[in-house]
Amino acid sequence: MTPKEFADIANALAWPIMALAFLSMFYRSIRTLFDNVASSLSLKTVKIKAFGAEVELTPEQAKRALDELLQDIADSTNELTADESALYERIHAANGRTTIAELFSQFARDSTEHQQLRKLRDRKLIRPFEGGNWQPNKHPVVSRFGQLVFDLRNAPKPTA
Repeated sequence: MTPKEFADIANALAWPIMALAFLSMFYRSIRTLFDNVASSLSLKTVKIKAFGAEVELTPEQAKRALDELLQDIADSTNELTADESALYERIHAANGRTTIAELFSQFARDSTEHQQLRKLRDRKLIRPFEGGNWQPNKHPVVSRFGQLVFDLRNAPKPTA
C-alpha cells in the first residue's frame, strides 16, 4: 500500500471515526438532552372546557372517560328489540334510497312499524330525510349520531 492510498483511506474514514468518538464521549449528555426534550413534549394533562367549566385530566383519565363515553353511545341500542335493531340495520343499508312504503308494505300510523320508527327516532338514530312526521312517502335516513352509534357497534373489538 502506497502512502497516497493510505492517506486516501484515512481521509475517507476520518469523519465517521470522529463522529463515533464524539458520540461515545458525550453519550450520556446527549441521551439526557433527548430524554428532557421528550418529556417536555409529552402530554401531561388534557383540559376540557364546556359550558363555562374547565376540567383537567391526565391522559389516562381522559382515555378512560372517552372509552366510557363511547361505550355509553354504543350501548344506546342495547334496549332495542331484535325487530327494531334489524330495522335500524335495514335503514342504514338503504342509505336513504327507500321509502317507508317500500320498507313496510302495510304501513299505517300507530302500527307496530310506526312505533318502531318512533322509537328509533326518539333515540336520535334515524329521522325522515324530508323532516316532519312518518308518512309512507318519506325516506328514513340514519342521523349523524346514528352513524356514530353504527360505527361504534361495528368497530373491531380491541384485543387484550
